[in-house]
Amino acid sequence: MKYQFLFIKIMLSILLWLFTVNAQNKQSCINSKCHYNFGKAKFLHGPVAVSECGACHQLLPNDEHKFEPIVNPSELCGKCHEPMQKKGVVHEPVSKGLCTKCHDPHQSDQKYQLKEATLSELCFSCHKREIIQRKYVHGPASEGECMVCHTPHTSEKSKLLLNTVNSVCFQCHSDIEENLAAAKNVHKPVTESCVICHNPHSNDSEFMLEKDVPEQCYNCHKDIQDSVQRATNEHKALKIDKKCLNCHSPHDAPYPKQLMDEPMALCLNCHDEKLKKGASVTMQNMKDLFEKNKDWHGPIRERDCSGCHMVHGSTNFKILKHSYPEEFYASFSQEQYELCFNCHQPSLVQEQKTTTLTGFRDNDGNLHYLHVNKKIKGRTCRACHETHASQNPQHIREAVPFGQWMLPIRYEKSSDGGKCSPGCHAPKEYKRTGK
Repeated sequence: MKYQFLFIKIMLSILLWLFTVNAQNKQSCINSKCHYNFGKAKFLHGPVAVSECGACHQLLPNDEHKFEPIVNPSELCGKCHEPMQKKGVVHEPVSKGLCTKCHDPHQSDQKYQLKEATLSELCFSCHKREIIQRKYVHGPASEGECMVCHTPHTSEKSKLLLNTVNSVCFQCHSDIEENLAAAKNVHKPVTESCVICHNPHSNDSEFMLEKDVPEQCYNCHKDIQDSVQRATNEHKALKIDKKCLNCHSPHDAPYPKQLMDEPMALCLNCHDEKLKKGASVTMQNMKDLFEKNKDWHGPIRERDCSGCHMVHGSTNFKILKHSYPEEFYASFSQEQYELCFNCHQPSLVQEQKTTTLTGFRDNDGNLHYLHVNKKIKGRTCRACHETHASQNPQHIREAVPFGQWMLPIRYEKSSDGGKCSPGCHAPKEYKRTGK
């Protein structure tokens, strides 16, 4: 084996010597008068390196040569280089056979004998530089590394991409790919193409989004856009910080609707303190309310605030889903209590006499009907019930605001009814059996 290696080495040395002698004896186009700068660049085309000008150009005897324009460069290049398989998407210079549009046929200081100092300069000799001049620039684009994503000749993928859009993105963003693989819920655009939302080169919006949030989201979620634009009472979460992304994850999420946490937990991320407008408290600390009061309203027990509230905005006060009197006193009409009757039967307060519709009755006298159906100072549901949570069964309130005074209710439950001793009237007792 040792002698075989030595023999091969000797033979290669002899062949190299013969090649060098042959090249020296050949008439060269490179001399002090003609083409004197050829052969001095860092990267030389093979024929130039061995003075084989005739490989590409027509040479005549007697030290003469004739330059004939090369009609079809790609055909000439194809004599040595494997011809491009022009399938799928073909780069325009390749499709037109213009190899020398990008490559110098003789020499260059750049690898592959490229004609510009950098790859990006070469690309921008045709493509508009504006694609990388916006506020936020994609890393490879900012470094002029076009070939991190694109192939320069042909591709089976659009835009001469090396692979599918998402596969190209995941070459670098492998963390997102891993999260998507393990996610319970994936945003539909992510499964289709990252460039539905992101510009792959540069953009004026953060993360190279095509538009700022929420306008970017509205490209698909037109129904939400309409709801927000119609709303006379806005949800502040859509206006502050990350806007839609305060609650929703744009790629993957553990909860439906791309929610980053369970609905109620998301709400309490903000509603864990009193909200004020000027000196007035507009909303109490809901997290504190739920912790101190264990008798929760049905939607709260389901941990779904959206059972009553429109999370993107509403035409009703407190961004409620349906109509409900904003005033503490209001004459009864079914339309005004659409929110309550979305779950509860309206007959609960419409029937003057009943023995089945409600437990709040004196014998067969419906006390809901009695309280609500008053032409003057008709009691709204909130006059007796907490809409979120209470210490008492049936969400009965401890007290209700009456001007500057918190009027006590003093509700007491009994096996056959109950008793109220409120500040608005003398203690009154009711029994369902009438005994």
